Amino acid sequence: MNKYEQIAQLIRNASNIVILTGAGMSTESGVKDFRSKDGLSQSTYEGYYPETILSDDFFYNKPDVFYDYLEKFLNVEGIEPNKGHYIISELEKDKNITVITQNIDSLHQKAGSENVIELHGNMQNTSCTKCDKEENINQIFKNGHQCACGGIYKTEVVLYGENVPRIEEAFRKAESTDLLIVLGTSLNVYPAASIPEAYGISHKPIIIINKDNTHLRERTNVIEINDEIGKTLEEVVKYL
Repeated sequence: MNKYEQIAQLIRNASNIVILTGAGMSTESGVKDFRSKDGLSQSTYEGYYPETILSDDFFYNKPDVFYDYLEKFLNVEGIEPNKGHYIISELEKDKNITVITQNIDSLHQKAGSENVIELHGNMQNTSCTKCDKEENINQIFKNGHQCACGGIYKTEVVLYGENVPRIEEAFRKAESTDLLIVLGTSLNVYPAASIPEAYGISHKPIIIINKDNTHLRERTNVIEINDEIGKTLEEVVKYL
């Protein structure tokens, strides 16, 4: 039995599945990578590194630079879900699946997934820090970040320096599931990297599809494939 058959069998036999997705899930749609050696985190903008720009303090002190950066480098307008996103949403029709994503592009929802925990929030929605009025990010790019009440529109993205509000929910969901599938993350960024431990890697199977090796690849319960997500999932589906 090859790895694709093994993965298909695990999916068939699972009652509850959690799918954890990272940047590699979205780069196959053309979204710019952040943490790789050639990613956005390696270059400065207006003299600041992205981790500084995307921090809580910076947002309140320099909202103009913050939104300029978002529009130029993180704007996902016109970017579409890839085949991996669509395969996941199709699997949801037959299986009880929760997607836990580190991505902020909402491509899972755009592909049709309904049960999504966005650990780091999303780019699309903003609300005023003073009156709570909501506005879509594209309107902010067009009309500016200042609200009529005098407040500032803030995205739902979890910024550096802020807590990850849904991480405990993600841990609970992982703990209660019987199959964890990890897509497009090397599991180096915390707190999301702790999800396999919360899930119970010592006694439950984990499937990992990621271009680079992960530190879990040698664990007994891990099936890891280092290849493209969409291509790999297409092979798996053939055995379902």
